[in-house]
This record gives sequence, C-alpha cells and structure tokens, in this order.
Amino acid sequence: MITRKQVAHYVAAQLPQHRRKSLNEAAAWLIATGRTRQASYLVKDVAMILAQNGYLAARVTTARAIEPKVKDEIESFLRQLTAAERIELTAEVDHSLIAGLALSTPDGDIDTSLRSKLTKLIAQGGRR
Repeated sequence: MITRKQVAHYVAAQLPQHRRKSLNEAAAWLIATGRTRQASYLVKDVAMILAQNGYLAARVTTARAIEPKVKDEIESFLRQLTAAERIELTAEVDHSLIAGLALSTPDGDIDTSLRSKLTKLIAQGGRR
C-alpha cells in the first residue's frame, strides 16, 4: 500500500514540471483510498518536502490588498528566516483582520492582526 508520505514525495518531485497532473493524481489517490480527510495533511507534507529543497510556499493575509513593495519585503523576510531559494507568496485579503497581517508557512504561522490581538485581550478578560 502506498503511504501519504510516498505520495507527498511524488507530488513534490513532479510539481515543478507537471503541477496539474501531479495534483490530479494526488486527488485521485485520496479519493480511491478513502483518505479525502487527509488532504490538508498531504498538502502540508508536500510543502515541507518542498521547503527542505529550497522552495517555500507561503500565504500572507491582510485586511487590505498589499502593494508590490510590501510583498517584496515579506519575501525578503522569509528568505532571511528560512534560507529558501525560491518563494511563492500568495496574498489574500480578509477584511475581518482589521489591520496587520497573518503569515502562514509550512513550519508555522505569525499573526500580527488587530483581530488576533483583540481576541487575545478579550480572552484575558481585558487584562494585560
């Protein structure tokens, strides 16, 4: 039986040249083996393998669209933080963040949004 890790290694190897084909094959494997609930784990596995090979896929979410200069600064920050050679940064807008940003990588998340800070303040009962 083929494991999720084996599929992740296959997808990571095929992704640069055959993105659509490898993703379709991974989706077919998830369906055929009844593992569709593991799709998010497979995505993380692939991202971790790619990161180990110098490729980092990251997502930045902000309350408003970011300017190209800010996106470049975030990519520079990620390069320094991870030593990645190639970075694919996807930018998303979520107005509920109010201000700040949330940055997500395979290794972890950084959330400096105002929504996150307010949520923490409320959870503490207004105490600092």
